[in-house]
Amino acid sequence: MRSNIDAFIETTLRINDAIELKRYFEKFLGELDFDVVAYHVLVEGFKSVPLSKGFRLSTFPEDYIRYYIDHKCFEYDPIMEEARKYGGPILLSDVANKPDLTDEQKALFVKARENNVATGAAFSIYGRPGEISYFCVCSTQQPVEFSRAQLLELQAICQQMHLRFSELTRVDSGGRKLSKRETEVLELIAQGKSNNVIGSMLGVSPNTVDTLVRRCFDKLGVTSRVEAALAGVAMGIILP
Repeated sequence: MRSNIDAFIETTLRINDAIELKRYFEKFLGELDFDVVAYHVLVEGFKSVPLSKGFRLSTFPEDYIRYYIDHKCFEYDPIMEEARKYGGPILLSDVANKPDLTDEQKALFVKARENNVATGAAFSIYGRPGEISYFCVCSTQQPVEFSRAQLLELQAICQQMHLRFSELTRVDSGGRKLSKRETEVLELIAQGKSNNVIGSMLGVSPNTVDTLVRRCFDKLGVTSRVEAALAGVAMGIILP
């Protein structure tokens, strides 16, 4: 019987499209009962990477992502602070219970609990020299308890995901090229415009806007408007 790691590695090596790889990664984790995942590059060339450039994937609730962006949580997120300096798996509950958290950091965990994403684990992944990436997996459906072996298995899975994703995105842009109209829609999504407002501004019907938004999501490999905006900036399609 193959282990989860064997099955994951074999499948990822057969996938030759970065968007398809992200979708498989989400599906694979979902089958392990983790329905929320984030993936960011934190350090590249020994230099810190801002959220707008390091974003790769997030299926966290949109309300939580908006809070995270609006409150500039990336600058003081204690889990990412731990990830930058510690090479092993990190339990979110261990970080949440640290006595030296600031009021901002405590408020971030309050928001996470409101969205059922306060328990799970994070992993530091090392790629090329001077490169650190970050993964976080959570379950919104049930409490999560990890054995040491499960944590190390998840770390190995995330390591393979990062290596394969990096390999594929060195070959292509990491997504499918957006048309001029789709890019306009993505820019307006990033500005927080609703579909009705976008339709009025572009002079197109609501059905057309819905179609354009779905195409943007499909080509970027995302499932929410906030994630689409982040992906668009990280991939250089739109300006931050």
